[in-house]
Amino acid sequence: MSNSAPEIDLVDIEREIAQCKAQIDDSPQSADIHFKLGSLYALQKQWQQAIIYYREALTLKSDCAEIHRHLAAAMEQSGSHSLAANHQFEAFQLQPSLATSQQHYELGRILQAQEKPARAIACYRTAIELQPDFKNAYDTLAQLLNHQGKQERAIETYRQGVRYNPQDSNYYFALASTLAASQKWVRACNNYQRAAELEPSAKVYCHWGLALEQLQQYDRAESCYQKAAELKPSAEVYYRWGLSLEQLQQSARAESCYKQAIYLQPNYAIAYYRLGVLWKERKQWQQALVAYLKFISLDPQHSKTSIEASIDLGWIYRQLEQQDLAIAAYRRAIEQLPEQSDLEAKAFTGYQQALAEHSQPTVDLYYQLGKLLRSRSRFADAIAAYCKSIELDPYFKNAYIDLQYTPIDREQSTWLIEFYRQIVSRHRDLTIAWGNLGDALTRQDRVTEAIECYRTCSYQKAIQAYPQLVQLDWQECKKSGPDFIIAGASKCGTSSIYYYLSRHPQVLLSHTKEIDFFVSNYQHGIDWYLAHFPSLTDRPDFLTGEATPNYLRFPQVAEKIKATFPKTKIIILLRNPIDRAISWHYHKLNTGLTSKDLATAIAMEIERLANTSEAEITNTGFHNPDNIMSSLYIYKIKPWIELLGREQFLILKSEDFYLDPLQTMSQVFHFLDLPNCPLKNYPKVNAGSYNRVDPSLRATLAEYFAPYNQQLEEYLGMKFDWQ
Repeated sequence: MSNSAPEIDLVDIEREIAQCKAQIDDSPQSADIHFKLGSLYALQKQWQQAIIYYREALTLKSDCAEIHRHLAAAMEQSGSHSLAANHQFEAFQLQPSLATSQQHYELGRILQAQEKPARAIACYRTAIELQPDFKNAYDTLAQLLNHQGKQERAIETYRQGVRYNPQDSNYYFALASTLAASQKWVRACNNYQRAAELEPSAKVYCHWGLALEQLQQYDRAESCYQKAAELKPSAEVYYRWGLSLEQLQQSARAESCYKQAIYLQPNYAIAYYRLGVLWKERKQWQQALVAYLKFISLDPQHSKTSIEASIDLGWIYRQLEQQDLAIAAYRRAIEQLPEQSDLEAKAFTGYQQALAEHSQPTVDLYYQLGKLLRSRSRFADAIAAYCKSIELDPYFKNAYIDLQYTPIDREQSTWLIEFYRQIVSRHRDLTIAWGNLGDALTRQDRVTEAIECYRTCSYQKAIQAYPQLVQLDWQECKKSGPDFIIAGASKCGTSSIYYYLSRHPQVLLSHTKEIDFFVSNYQHGIDWYLAHFPSLTDRPDFLTGEATPNYLRFPQVAEKIKATFPKTKIIILLRNPIDRAISWHYHKLNTGLTSKDLATAIAMEIERLANTSEAEITNTGFHNPDNIMSSLYIYKIKPWIELLGREQFLILKSEDFYLDPLQTMSQVFHFLDLPNCPLKNYPKVNAGSYNRVDPSLRATLAEYFAPYNQQLEEYLGMKFDWQ
């Protein structure tokens, strides 16, 4: 019998469904019949059919809570959660007694999560009406109103709570905290006071003290913190108590509070900082040092206070005449500075003052200052620091190299010309100084003088590397173009391959790696360009070349090469575009050419490239940011090959070069028709470094580059297999 019961029920339901449909034919405007039919389908769990008839019932009787409630249940079963919540809301609004205060509240949370704030607010208000002491409903409603910028309505919510619950401290505290968030300090204090009268607690007194501090009533604030400490001692209470005592100029008592905070919570970092400040003001240098160092060790996030502590630490070391330690502290502060920090000037001034006070300042101290200044785009100051390091040691090449890559204005070039002239007058063999002098003269369009400097530099550099070359017959001017150009791409290993080529006895390279003739200096003429190469390389037994990795960005460079030196061979290295884009960003960041963080720069460029045509990508050399665009190799390489021909190019995969430089260099020498010249070791040159990148950002770049990498492989007939 029990096995046949469900079948009888199903038969009955089907019979009733048929009857309802017949009744609808006779009375199509009957909401009750449509509702009953929907309910019958719901019994069969035919939710879509049920929804159809419930909806039809609603069109005939829209103010029926019961229909809305059943329709909501059917929609919930069918997976239409958002629509279900809407109809549940309508049911509850039409007949609030259908639900408890908790159910109204829970529906409000659902609607809020679905970003329907107006309906959520209505639910919370109904919950409060049904249950005037429903604290969670007050809190959630006030938070939502605050999030919408409706602070006054949030305040009124808690005022209502106070009216309904005049003996409950929690409502006064919540009202006071909302008033404090709106900076209504006097009213906030009044309500904190009432909360404390009803139910004294450390939390109430601590927040009351904070509000009193805003009113600069430090004596009353101090009293609040003292009561909070009596009720429930904590590191935060003692720390706040100490701050109020400092304002009352009671530093001894403040010191005791900070020590008590540390006793209660040994790693309470900020208390160490305040102790450091107090001891610094009293000139208790050693105690201050210990406190600051402890604070810095406990603050790995490099907060603004941590930077301030490092600056203070530098000042204390200066008082102790420990200038090296002072400089290290200032340097740490500078390296942690965020963009456009108001502490930047103070940190750099401290560094420079420590250097001025140093009994024996070293070349490296000024050089590191120059690098820090350059990383903050303070180029003029960086140049002065680099020059100071050169004054201490004219043969310190790193400073000259950094000067080559630091933006220099025309006015400062005038000063640099005289500076370099003094250097070469005393050290005629200092080739890099001759080259930098030529660059400074070029900036002022003194091209003839610059050419003489470059020729001197090229000659001196060649005979210093190979003294026997002085015995050969050197012509005054070079007439033929370079045999090869390493044209790109940036951050792909061009510095390393340039260095390895320079070790070959038949290769005499340009006196500097990046001449940038075909982009920035073409107007200075061919003689200016050829002066950068040893004239001896016009002989067939020597080769010469340069490496300007930015050339690859510009199809116009290929056109100029074809017009001037069409037989010049082109070497290109290509690195995984993800790694290249990241490395290029950090190169610009470290040299002060950008201040954006990587994620922001990538997001900005992806958005911009979405509206950029292929022709624009091909013909645009630079754009800030340009981490992605300059890694879209297919658009950069294709016009070069179409202009010069594939046979003129050697295209190398950077990863293969890094993994096996011996094998890669044998390819290079073969391409240049040179005998192989293996080296004992292959050091990486100009390798950058940066912190680990968020895997999700790498995934974004991988997805973006994938189709372009495939196009590149198909066009070149090469497999790169970049991941």
